Amino acid sequence: MRERAIVVSKRGKEAEVEIIRTSACSKCRACSIGSNKQMVKVWAQNEVDAEVGQVVEIEMESRALLSATFIVYVIPLVGFILGVAMGLKLADILNIGWREPFSFITGLLFIALTFAGIYANNRFFEKSRMFTSKIVNILDNQARKH
Repeated sequence: MRERAIVVSKRGKEAEVEIIRTSACSKCRACSIGSNKQMVKVWAQNEVDAEVGQVVEIEMESRALLSATFIVYVIPLVGFILGVAMGLKLADILNIGWREPFSFITGLLFIALTFAGIYANNRFFEKSRMFTSKIVNILDNQARKH
């Protein structure tokens, strides 16, 4: 996936970039770019040595994007379903009369645990560099003043 962005700061071989909103962003609700006027900033590998203010093209591998989507959406959903199933079994074992509300609460507990696990492994994900964007092209050679 490729997006246009503006370099806002540099740190060694990394650059913080602000993703440029496109007209398609206003119709999409997949991230905070489309849902409000807030700008999305990410750190990207800066192997092309882009300077602050330059318009660049950033890329994230499709595999990494799919993996991130799986981690954030599918794993918690599986945790919720597992929690509901275990809650129903546990309600039967403990002879709890309100099985469905108990299993729903157990499902919410499991979804919270999966999000906690994802958060706890965030440093691992950052170190793996799998989810890091990369500046692949400088589109505007003139640095702009903010």
